[in-house]
Amino acid sequence: MHAGATGPRPAGATVRPVPGPSPAVPRPPTALGTASIVVACVWTALVAVSFVSSFSAAAALGAALDEMAATGGGGMLEVTTHDRVARWLLGAQVVAFVVTCLWLHQSRRLAVTLSPLVPQARGPVWVWLGWVVPVVSLWFPYQVVRDVRSATAGSVRRGGLGLWWGCWLGSAWLMNQATFATMGYGPRDPALLPGIEGLSLLVMVVALVLWVRLVREITADQRTRTASARS
Repeated sequence: MHAGATGPRPAGATVRPVPGPSPAVPRPPTALGTASIVVACVWTALVAVSFVSSFSAAAALGAALDEMAATGGGGMLEVTTHDRVARWLLGAQVVAFVVTCLWLHQSRRLAVTLSPLVPQARGPVWVWLGWVVPVVSLWFPYQVVRDVRSATAGSVRRGGLGLWWGCWLGSAWLMNQATFATMGYGPRDPALLPGIEGLSLLVMVVALVLWVRLVREITADQRTRTASARS
């Protein structure tokens, strides 16, 4: 008999399988969730600054267009505060995209670990590409957030997601209309700029409030579920 070998098992003895290691539960991406809220607030604050500066920008652009029409020639348009804020908005948009997608990516991974039987309509790559690929960007990000929340919340059902996504799409559409009113992609009418940006800001504030609530709900569910899974 080899050293360390055990003798014959008694008749009727029960063989108990050795439990394997449980799958590791990722930590909740709490810091990234907080960062996504912060960058969303910064983005909305810049939209507010853009709205305030749109009045002087509309007046300056209107005067420049009148002068160009009177002289029959072109000319350089003055760079306004509104133009500078637009550059800041672009930078804030890039930061918000990266931070939010990082949070969603880690939140999706945690959701799949906690609720592997809850289906995810889109694969991990669409956490990133869903926001930028034309046409599908109208609903893929919504599906990603919806499925992450459903898998994280478990049996809890909450509303408000459709309103958040509708406000986000509405604000993005209005911001495009503001660009069309000033950049010459269609008939220029600078006088419309403050009204369009004011409405865009209003819709964006509603989207921000819903986003903050959404992130906080998911974060709270993540903490509760991971604590239960590790206990």
